[in-house]
Amino acid sequence: MPPERRQQLAERLDRLATELQRREDYLAIIRLQRAYGFYLDKGYWREASNLFAEDATFEQGVDGVYAGRERIHQLIVKLSGGNPGPGLPYGQLHERFQLQPVITIAEDGQTAQGRWHELAMYGQYGESAEWGDGVYENAYRKEGGVWKIAALRFYPNFVAPYEGGWATLAPVEDEAGWRSPALVDFPPDRPPSATYRPYPDVHIPPFHYVHPVTGKEVGR
Repeated sequence: MPPERRQQLAERLDRLATELQRREDYLAIIRLQRAYGFYLDKGYWREASNLFAEDATFEQGVDGVYAGRERIHQLIVKLSGGNPGPGLPYGQLHERFQLQPVITIAEDGQTAQGRWHELAMYGQYGESAEWGDGVYENAYRKEGGVWKIAALRFYPNFVAPYEGGWATLAPVEDEAGWRSPALVDFPPDRPPSATYRPYPDVHIPPFHYVHPVTGKEVGR
């Protein structure tokens, strides 16, 4: 075989290996985020927090930034009603569907960003039922060959009663007015990176990628 042909084949094998690794990384990140949603569904807070890097950050709405895996674990427990788990109390519904992923993997294959849409259903049998909606813009990092959540940024859009739905929601007076009540005695490590008002006000969380046609940043 001529040397130039061997070189062409070697380059093609390298490209295929890179494409294969990129596909495996993509699927691993998809599984990671959906595992996070599954553990939230079932009340396995420790398993959910173990999906984060040790130095990860967690930011939801205008609640501020919480740093470190253990702080994130405590935060998830508080946001979920204070039940230490594992498992949900009898009759409780806590579904957190992780949908519509758009994953962007860095050229070096060691970091990535992902945008997700969450549809949530909350409830307590015979007492309450609510819908929730929001968007994630997350950062991921590969550690020892395993993908971890490096930074979770969740933009809740609303939590509305099932009866009457989001049409019953009134505008909030100010951004700080809708900080999670469960966190009154659990201050963040840093203030929020950005503030906004939820539905019925309109807010488009910034995209980590540019518009595929215009090449311009979207939502910034």
